[in-house]
Amino acid sequence: MPLKTRRQENSKPPKVIDAVKLSEEYLAKYGVESPRLSAEHLLAKAMDCTRMDLYLDFDAILDNRVLATYREDLLKRSKHYPLQYIIGETEFFSIPFRVREGVFIPRPETEMLIERVEALLGNKASVRFLEFGLGTGVISGTLALRHKNWQGVGFDISRKAVELARENFDFLGVAGRIQSFVASSFDVLDKEQNFDILVSNPPYIPTDEIDTLQKEVSCYENRTALDGGKRGEDFYPHLVDAGLSFLNPGGLLAVETGGSLAHYVKSICQEAGYKHVEISKDYNGFERIVTAFKSD
Repeated sequence: MPLKTRRQENSKPPKVIDAVKLSEEYLAKYGVESPRLSAEHLLAKAMDCTRMDLYLDFDAILDNRVLATYREDLLKRSKHYPLQYIIGETEFFSIPFRVREGVFIPRPETEMLIERVEALLGNKASVRFLEFGLGTGVISGTLALRHKNWQGVGFDISRKAVELARENFDFLGVAGRIQSFVASSFDVLDKEQNFDILVSNPPYIPTDEIDTLQKEVSCYENRTALDGGKRGEDFYPHLVDAGLSFLNPGGLLAVETGGSLAHYVKSICQEAGYKHVEISKDYNGFERIVTAFKSD
């Protein structure tokens, strides 16, 4: 059991600094990535404080209530249960978003999708955007928060995801500018609706590769939010077609990709008649984002 060695059972409760060190060692033994980071986040959760507060009070003695919560969370994390699900939130563009089991955990790489949209259309005062696959709502929520006159529509096949996205929109104060609903395809949209941006981070992991991912993903995340079909390509033709149907002339299609999919997405955009089709690399040098403009 974490934080409960024979020596400690016969002594007073540990200090913050000792608890973090012991917990880091415990998580590292089970192969948890960035064990120090997890140890600090979980202790901050148990103490109801920030990670910075831990550094300001490293000599504080942990009480039994805090220790009980901390041990329980450390045990979960040692089994590779995602840290974000345990603490109940993650940061995206330094904005806190609530997360919970059953809904895809946002990745830092997706911030690049926002940056590309803003680089291409960020100077427009008024925009209507459409998001396929809301998840936690980080894309729509961030766009609406950073652009006060932008309005959006987003949907997801998962009711859990839509409910969580709405919670995040409420927290950010943007719920009045984003319409969200449960749906599996673009068929639910009124054909008369038009948008300036269609944005999406769709499922793109090839089916057979999901079980090879780190345990936090393969064992605990919702496979529907990961599975892009045999080659990971399944959703992109639908997104390309939807852009032709719902984007205004000159409207922007912006999608995230993974693996070697970027050139496939670029090619089907070009074949569909999109202009200025570009691939952008993320900060690790991987081809990540494809952007394209619908012809005027």
